[in-house]
Amino acid sequence: MPPAPYPVFRGDTCYMNEKTQGRENRILSLVLSGVCIAASLFHIFIAWDTSISIVQQRVFHVFIMILIYFLMQTEKAQKEGKRLGLLYGALSLAAAVVGGYFLANTTLEALLKRGISGTTDLDVAMGVILIVAVMYMAWRTVGWALTALSAIFIGYAMAGPYMPEIIAHRGYNISYITNYVAWTSESIFGTCVSACVSFVALYIIFGELLDKFGAGQFFIDIAYALTGRMKGGPAEASVVSSALMGSINGSAVANVVTTGTFTIPLMKKVGYRPEFAGAVEAVASTGGQLLPPVMGAAAFVMADLTGIPYSTIIIAAVIPGLLYYLSLGTSVYLEADKRGLEAESSDRLPQVKQVLREGWYYALPIVALIVALLGFGLSPSYSALFSIAVLLVIGFVKEYKRNHRLPIREVFAALVKAAKTTVSVTIACACAGIVIGIVSMTGIGIKFTSIVFQLSGGNLLLMLLLVMVACIIMGMGLPSTAAYIIAATVGVPSLIAAGIPELAANMFVFYFAIMSFITPPVAVAAYAAAGLADCSASKTGWLAFMLGLPGFIIPFIYAYNPALLIVDTPVGDTLYIVALTTFAVVLVSMAVIGWFRGQLCPALRVLVAASAILMFIPGVIFDVIGLAAGIGIVGYLLFTRKREPKTAR
Repeated sequence: MPPAPYPVFRGDTCYMNEKTQGRENRILSLVLSGVCIAASLFHIFIAWDTSISIVQQRVFHVFIMILIYFLMQTEKAQKEGKRLGLLYGALSLAAAVVGGYFLANTTLEALLKRGISGTTDLDVAMGVILIVAVMYMAWRTVGWALTALSAIFIGYAMAGPYMPEIIAHRGYNISYITNYVAWTSESIFGTCVSACVSFVALYIIFGELLDKFGAGQFFIDIAYALTGRMKGGPAEASVVSSALMGSINGSAVANVVTTGTFTIPLMKKVGYRPEFAGAVEAVASTGGQLLPPVMGAAAFVMADLTGIPYSTIIIAAVIPGLLYYLSLGTSVYLEADKRGLEAESSDRLPQVKQVLREGWYYALPIVALIVALLGFGLSPSYSALFSIAVLLVIGFVKEYKRNHRLPIREVFAALVKAAKTTVSVTIACACAGIVIGIVSMTGIGIKFTSIVFQLSGGNLLLMLLLVMVACIIMGMGLPSTAAYIIAATVGVPSLIAAGIPELAANMFVFYFAIMSFITPPVAVAAYAAAGLADCSASKTGWLAFMLGLPGFIIPFIYAYNPALLIVDTPVGDTLYIVALTTFAVVLVSMAVIGWFRGQLCPALRVLVAASAILMFIPGVIFDVIGLAAGIGIVGYLLFTRKREPKTAR
């Protein structure tokens, strides 16, 4: 019998290859999903059980995130048919081996032995592998900025004797640096990763479960139903929905792409410029991390770094967060009035009663979280578990009543996605931990304090401005958690030394680390929004900066007057400063938009801004002058201007 023709043989081979490749892809996906589910369940388990040592919890967490990352890259390369799949597969195996070595050598006995005899050459080699892996993955997951920063600090640790006298130190070799960074709880496995292990992973699981059960759409619908009847309703809906979603997911960019796909087209449709629509979404999404009850991941890190109870932090953040959104909402309303945009017709809006009737139960997990944190005083981890339990009960009951099935698949999908989402946060925290370790090892943090004092000449306002600029620069292009960690490590000691309370100092750097997302030239949230709005990224970035400008003033107020943070202050003082600040941020919004019942000329805009700034300067006399000037200007505009017809705008 003659041999089969070549084309038939080639086709059979291709068929077998495709079949084999498809089976390999399915196996790899199952392995990745299994590891992700195991990682999520591990975080739930250690929240209940403390039998695993804290050091080994952190080690396991970091290495299982590294393993998940390389498995994700292997799966991606396999699906795209790239040869890198073999390389990433080998790196996955290497991550498991190195992780096993670290786990075996961070037991209590191993730690005691290393404390006596020191690190071995193999320990140093494994430490170098870990540092390189963390820096590489930070570059791949969150951008080059954090990797470059950590490399600069490592270089600084080695080149200490050759630095200018003001920042010089004795210098350290590779072995010492590796031991300190990779084998102690002061750097990679330090406080930042501790927060990821204890709190962040649980709240990411909570957020993913909310999304899988449909809470994200409920937040958008309720925001649109509440604000649609206002002038510029779609933009106000963006403000409200982004505030609700941003507090939970903890990522400005993720918030932009989640709510922005709905709100930006609506804003453009009713008449807002594309750049303005993108800027509103960027500013609103960024502010979600400043608003309780969750405030993303950085607030948990703050609690861990400072020892201040998380409940105290979220109480302190309430007024500044609301003022931030008040300033943005005012700007949106004034822009709508300026362009003659009217409210949406009622027949095109979801009804509040209907939205609440169909999804009121989505608010229960949030309420449970607040009650657990503030009412019962539970720790953030126990509060997260309590909220997750409430959410699971709601999700199971809802799905069973509607479809007579249990949402097991949705729960597993949420656990898988939560673990994948945690990878970038963990790597950012681990890489930021390298910076923190070098700062601690070299003492540059103390030197930075003296530098700030020298440059400012002891002037508090100038010192605050210097720290603000440093926080924004160090936060550019970084995830909010890493941005806060680095800013707090460098900036907080300076502010505390100047007499600012610890809570106010940490809130100050936290606020400006977050504001780096809308500050050019690296306004990542604004650039993401510009992509959705199909407009210029640079114009959107600068407009987002201008819209957020009233919010830039709020931290200076509570730095000078901590009564704005509510905690441990008389009620009368808090009410006074809240009323004053509310009026001031509204005036700044008027100056930014240049409109109040008509166009404001440049001179009038300067006067409005000046009256607001006077209210921010300490001293009753300045408050009185600023308040009187602001009331006089607003009163004058109210009584002398009639609303212009739409055609004139």
